[in-house]
Amino acid sequence: MAKYRYTLALITDGRQVLMLNRFKSPYPGLWNGIGGKVEAGETPVAAATREILEETTIATADYDISQLGLMDWYVDGTFRDGIYLFKAQLHEPIVKSRYPQWMREGILQPFSPEWLTRADNTGVVADVQRLISQMMDADAIYVHTDFVDERLTDFTLLDPASVARDNEGNLV
Repeated sequence: MAKYRYTLALITDGRQVLMLNRFKSPYPGLWNGIGGKVEAGETPVAAATREILEETTIATADYDISQLGLMDWYVDGTFRDGIYLFKAQLHEPIVKSRYPQWMREGILQPFSPEWLTRADNTGVVADVQRLISQMMDADAIYVHTDFVDERLTDFTLLDPASVARDNEGNLV
């Protein structure tokens, strides 16, 4: 059973990242990864794969998913929750002619990591923008974030070894 309530996944073919421009809160109008709430009795990886299917229609057979770590989410210095971080590596390249694609939650569009992480790109959710490079390159991530209103005021990479895992390597 999950300790925290949220998941966030980056879907990539290694060259591009599939992002969702959300229609509603949180962060409407900004590019974000794919994710959502962990439902009762659901494991974090089951929640991430369910959210990927719901928000993109991409089936689990089309990618390999890796649980990378955890992001601690604070607002005004108060812990709100943790977010399980995943990378979904597609088996086939993203076909740009399929996008943009309107989905129930928002608009799907692939972008290069370089464009998504540009300092002058204000169209990406701030903590996700900072996570993209780490999630593309790292095997383990542990991040502390703090927001004032919806403005990111702290993004600190912590030692991933300090994230508790079970005997199979899953976050607990």
